[in-house]
Amino acid sequence: MRIFTPAFTGLTGNATDEQRTRIFAAMKAGPYTLKMTRQHRHWHLDQAILSTARELLPASIAVHDMAASDGVTSLDLFNLLSEAIPEVRVRSSDYYDTLWAARRGPFHIFYDKDRTMMQVALGPFALRNRRANLLLARVLSPDIEALERISLLHPNVISKAKTDARFTVASESFFEPEQARYDIVRVMNALGERNFPRPQVERAVSAVAPTVADGGLLVLGRSADEIDGRSQATIFQRLGERFVGLCDLAGGYELKEFVLSI
Repeated sequence: MRIFTPAFTGLTGNATDEQRTRIFAAMKAGPYTLKMTRQHRHWHLDQAILSTARELLPASIAVHDMAASDGVTSLDLFNLLSEAIPEVRVRSSDYYDTLWAARRGPFHIFYDKDRTMMQVALGPFALRNRRANLLLARVLSPDIEALERISLLHPNVISKAKTDARFTVASESFFEPEQARYDIVRVMNALGERNFPRPQVERAVSAVAPTVADGGLLVLGRSADEIDGRSQATIFQRLGERFVGLCDLAGGYELKEFVLSI
């Protein structure tokens, strides 16, 4: 039974940005679906969104940044837009915004948003083997009715949401988004065939599309970190019941033709 660091116990205290990055690197939902992110990750894309919004959108806009991980890239976008556009509201959402933890003696037992057991940790150490984790969790038998909630949001995001009503955070799935309308909807690093089978990606895109207001922008893509750090994305505009492509960055969104066919 191999061990690895860091354990998620770092999140129960005041983890540094470096510690948070290492912890999030351990949270894999697949080979290309991670919690990892960083400030200014979408800098080139944010600039393109700003340029397009100033040209096509009104002076008062609502933005929904989905699958935003710890929300720090949503905060980047909010800061940029709010400096140039008079009225901006940004909603940052991610379904997995929370962990749950139970303490049993020197051990922490961690559960995901849906209270599925993820990890048993002893200080900074945790078992990598899932069967060993499940067995140890069963032996420890924590009281799951008395779990501690641990936010996965970046501290700066939490602070901003508490002090500025224009910036809000939420737990939301792109498979079942709330049917509000936004002038800009962005989903990065989640809706690609690297993340889900194509039928599921198409189902999610079809669910997200109606949340874009007529004339509004839909931004889809991924961060091509393994290439040069730029975002590989397309900015679409909704015109009535269809979408048109306005701008491709680094080759554009991989399922662009599907979006144009909706």
